[in-house]
Amino acid sequence: MNLQDLLNADVSSIGEWIRQGFSWWIDELSTLLPASWRERLSSRPKRLIEPLSPSGWRHWQNGRVLGEAQAMHAPRGAVGLILSSDAVLLRRLELPRLPLSDVRRLVALDIDRLSPLASDLVFHDLEVIDRDVGDGKQSVLLGVVPRDVVLRHFEALRGEGVEPSLIGAAVAEGAAGYRFNFLPAVKSALGESGGRNVIRYWWGAVVLLLIANLGVLVGRDVVDVSRLQHTVDDQHVAVSAASQLRRRVQSEEAQRQDLINRQLQSDPLRVLDALSRTIPAGAWVQRLEWNGQTVRVVGFKTGDADPLAALKANPAFANPRAANGEGQAKPGANPPFDITVDAPKRSQP
Repeated sequence: MNLQDLLNADVSSIGEWIRQGFSWWIDELSTLLPASWRERLSSRPKRLIEPLSPSGWRHWQNGRVLGEAQAMHAPRGAVGLILSSDAVLLRRLELPRLPLSDVRRLVALDIDRLSPLASDLVFHDLEVIDRDVGDGKQSVLLGVVPRDVVLRHFEALRGEGVEPSLIGAAVAEGAAGYRFNFLPAVKSALGESGGRNVIRYWWGAVVLLLIANLGVLVGRDVVDVSRLQHTVDDQHVAVSAASQLRRRVQSEEAQRQDLINRQLQSDPLRVLDALSRTIPAGAWVQRLEWNGQTVRVVGFKTGDADPLAALKANPAFANPRAANGEGQAKPGANPPFDITVDAPKRSQP
């Protein structure tokens, strides 16, 4: 099967594939269980009825033979019809390790060769008795019973008002143990519905419980998330207060840094100290103007004193420039100077 076949299939075919896949999965899981577990999960009947030759019945209850009086008063419930071991043909087959459902179909197609009678004259069933992991082989025990023998005992038991829930074969003569279940084949031949094994219902319950378990886990996660949300909501007030305090601290820190920067750029003592070191001898400052960014120095000079050149030579001052008309003084008088310069900047400590 490929993707194209799946896309071209109708709903009934897809449903049949799903049913076969689920049946294969159940059969595979059942073969992994120990034999004692399979017996418990299969709801094997505790009361068994074995036909006697030429007529009559032998009743078994929990592995022991019941007398006629005990059999008459035995509680009604699941009853198994157990055929004599002499009436069953056993054959051990070595087959590839396939799913039990595939093995059943394989044996059904080849039953004419495996049975001394034709397929329409017998009922058959099989069970896996051994699996070899190494070479991928498995041993399968095939049981074949004559159809007329099974139907005779089955109808006779029904005539007495007993509906068997299983038709098996005795393991040994006179023993209470049995194997196989020919009842599904019998009901199929009679046109009646019937499951192969109650174990399917048990595994169906397991699947439902698994889904319920997943639902419980999802529900617990939802509850945990809801509790976490309630915790977050309860802490919302405290978190909001902490956030407001943090923003306030950041704002005050920015204001403090701004004041520091303004103080660094607006220190008059630093400006006066820089000017006193820069103005050359022979120059007198008459007026000093400072607006925080630029400094205007107005005064007089004598001789060769040049305040503008001194300010230009000092890298602490930027863009020294003289006012228009500087140096235009009368002969013999002290020439004035009017210089504007950018205030010296100081790096942040």
